[in-house]
Amino acid sequence: MLKSSALKLITAVLLIYIVGIGCGDKKDDTNGKDDKTTDLIKKDSITGKDMVQLKYIVKKGDKFAYRMVAKTSNMEKSPATEDKEIKQDNEINYYYTKEVTDVDGSGIISYKVNFDSINISSQMVEQSIKYNSNVNDSIKQNPAFMQYNAVINNPFYIRVKSSGEISEVYGLEKIYEHLFKSLGDTLKEEDKQTIKESFGEESIKEILQQEYQTCPGERVIVDSSWVKSYTTAVLFFEVVNNAKYTLKGIEDKDGQKIANIEAMLNVEFKNKEVKERGMKVAIQSSETSGTGKIALNLTRGCVSKKETTTTLKLDLKLSAQGQSANSVQGVTTNLTVTLLN
Repeated sequence: MLKSSALKLITAVLLIYIVGIGCGDKKDDTNGKDDKTTDLIKKDSITGKDMVQLKYIVKKGDKFAYRMVAKTSNMEKSPATEDKEIKQDNEINYYYTKEVTDVDGSGIISYKVNFDSINISSQMVEQSIKYNSNVNDSIKQNPAFMQYNAVINNPFYIRVKSSGEISEVYGLEKIYEHLFKSLGDTLKEEDKQTIKESFGEESIKEILQQEYQTCPGERVIVDSSWVKSYTTAVLFFEVVNNAKYTLKGIEDKDGQKIANIEAMLNVEFKNKEVKERGMKVAIQSSETSGTGKIALNLTRGCVSKKETTTTLKLDLKLSAQGQSANSVQGVTTNLTVTLLN
């Protein structure tokens, strides 16, 4: 009975543990690009070190092309896997462009975004699947990939707050039109609304937010650190992520000013025992870590390189109807964001 319950419980849970570690922000289009790094970088009168205002400064018409690679490796050993260690490796490559369409007086940037292509590969035991948005094949017609097909070469817009947070994703009408057409013309209005809720603004925001990060409002002295804490969920457990950022220095590269930032992640579980679907799940032990390196191009007003890694391993005890069993859940994520031009 426990094995059956555990199977339904574990297989129904998608273990997602992607932590964005980094930095980003704003600006209006009134300042010239030649002067902005002079305004952003000052000397601290006490230490003599560089003191930097970390922020994006862009102007209307600026264009950026990116490649984002998200790799996730999941491991599970539980009654659901007959106590065998099963691994699944996934990799998604996003190629997309952004163009600044407006910077308002409060510093909120509007971008026109276009996904040029998306490539996906997944491997579990002897099963593998590959998806390429630019190749017409049977895989592309799989309903699981229709949302990826829909976003390719259908531009939309985002607004980014001065803090680096994406505040709005809009202009998705063509994407929805493509998606509805792929699913058939017999969709009811309530079906369309369900699709919008399951895939839309929030899904796209989560992807692109991995490029943008929140920076402190005050200037940062080289070799000093700041901490950002936020709450999220891992499986059924509420956790507090404490991300510590350190400004390692400012370098001149190809005539541009680059702020190099390093990050460390500490994870605290707010609860270590929950009841879910009649089963008690308790954390016996946990191992978590996260690191990151971010290169923020102050001259162009963008992230030029970002690499983060997070790891999580949980030893769980599952109890139900007087029976108990152990489960091990683990996930490693690697995120790489690269400015192509």
